[in-house]
Amino acid sequence: MRANQYRRQVQKAELTGDITLPSGAIFKMRRPPLHVWMAAGRMPQHFLRAMLEQQNASPGSTVAMTADETLEGLQFISDCIVYACVEPRVAITPESDDVLALSEIDPADFQFLTQWVQSNAPGVPVATRGGEVETARLDRFRQKRAGGGFVDDRPDSK
Repeated sequence: MRANQYRRQVQKAELTGDITLPSGAIFKMRRPPLHVWMAAGRMPQHFLRAMLEQQNASPGSTVAMTADETLEGLQFISDCIVYACVEPRVAITPESDDVLALSEIDPADFQFLTQWVQSNAPGVPVATRGGEVETARLDRFRQKRAGGGFVDDRPDSK
């Protein structure tokens, strides 16, 4: 099998979702394979560390980064957006009129897409053994407490 044949085969099998941007544009998006990119060392380590710290931080807190780390993180997010956009296709430097330049994306849409990537691509189903599942349904799984028992973090729980 050739590399381009493999890429086409994988792309056909990827799950996508129609995501409405603040401008009203609807993009067909796929989930960036962040776990694969982490394992391959493609995700900047400081960015990964900041994401993990942010998950455990209190709401509204921020993680300090140097200017270089911030620029590296923005480049990574841009790469994620380029990868995730199926239709229209997006590229840093488009080679045809059928491809949208990343710089052409409205600032509010770019901010939305940045948050979308960081929020684990809501609206794009996840493949499971039982079929496709929306990410919102996965949030319903109960988390185990350290030492046993379950955490009930629903707003109406006592």
